Amino acid sequence: MTRAVPHLLRGMVMSVFAATAAFALPATPWKQAEVFAICSGRLSALAAKQNANRQPEHKATHAQMQNFDLLLEATLPVAIEHGVPPRQIGVWKSRGWVEIASLLADASYALDEGVVRRAEFALHQRIEFCRQLIL
Repeated sequence: MTRAVPHLLRGMVMSVFAATAAFALPATPWKQAEVFAICSGRLSALAAKQNANRQPEHKATHAQMQNFDLLLEATLPVAIEHGVPPRQIGVWKSRGWVEIASLLADASYALDEGVVRRAEFALHQRIEFCRQLIL
């Protein structure tokens, strides 16, 4: 890893900690790793859907996902020291992916308009939560 990357990671972590109180991060390293992994999975699922539909914003969504991967990489050593098994990261990423994929399926294919509206609202809330973490 070059010298610039640790400085970049520290800057990103500091930006995350400067987030508003409404989107404050959990205090424990393992909970922070969980949030970063879940957001990475969420944004990965959204980017895949956007890419499949040839939406130009998939590149920005993918870049945001990569930012969460960098934050996860920065916090992972401390999280592991606090007892997080390394394979847990994959579980958290999968949880985020499945959550968004399910909402995207409901928003796209549900026959009940109420289900579609609730899925779209939940999708927006979850993605916006992640996007607000990185200023």
